Amino acid sequence: MVNQLIEILSREAALFESFLELLEQQKELLVANDVQGLKAVTEKQREKLVESKLLNRQREQLVAAIKEAQSIEGDLNISRLLELVDRQQADRLTQLRDLICSLDEKITATRNTNAMLLNRSREFIARTMEMISKINNPDNIY
Repeated sequence: MVNQLIEILSREAALFESFLELLEQQKELLVANDVQGLKAVTEKQREKLVESKLLNRQREQLVAAIKEAQSIEGDLNISRLLELVDRQQADRLTQLRDLICSLDEKITATRNTNAMLLNRSREFIARTMEMISKINNPDNIY
């Protein structure tokens, strides 16, 4: 069962890497103001999120099965699992934990950058709309 868990975690790590790539593409498209490209990338992100939810469910079911088989009370995290597995599995789980944590940090940073770019775009649009409205109704203030 631990090998199945390692396989699922590997698939999740690969999924996070591809999601990070999509976020990087999204950032480039935001800068380029490519609306069609943004729509396509957003759809791919939705697909990745659905896949992530499926893998998460599989992982949770497998962790529950491992807990039951090992008669473990409480939460079963990677640290506790490392105590139960052989050296090769422990090394692989440690690598996956580190990779997933690193990817999570990068995803968070890139999402924050993309949110900032979106907010700046909205502000620019609002200022442009304000300037356009003043063209039709100029203030006569000197």
